Amino acid sequence: MNGTTCFNSVIINPPPMKVLLFPEEGWARTASNSHLLLKTPWWSSRYCHVLTVEGTKRTKTMGRMVCYGSGDLFVEGTFRDEPDGDFRLILSPNLSMADERRGYQMIGSLERGDRRSDVWQTTHFAVTKNQSIP
Repeated sequence: MNGTTCFNSVIINPPPMKVLLFPEEGWARTASNSHLLLKTPWWSSRYCHVLTVEGTKRTKTMGRMVCYGSGDLFVEGTFRDEPDGDFRLILSPNLSMADERRGYQMIGSLERGDRRSDVWQTTHFAVTKNQSIP
């Protein structure tokens, strides 16, 4: 662990946290520029605004955010009007030396699927860059 917790990286930092998304090989939909923006509202540290940017398409929703003691961040929510609208974003601050050299702060995955049937498919590899490194 590089000393970063999800509380420091998401809840305390006022600017939105940009999560870069890299599609997995089995994921059919692709976009050249995909990322998520996570921003906590002033009234809660449990929920966050989630904005998905896929090319020119933007989708916004509210997500429920849980920070675990190990520093892991878990965001869960639903994008309405999409067939696979349920999503889970799991980020961990446990980085390898190569990831730290690349300037990453947290790494993880984005899963899409159905929350009721608990069927999930990993669609993207998720990365947050260190805010102090341009």
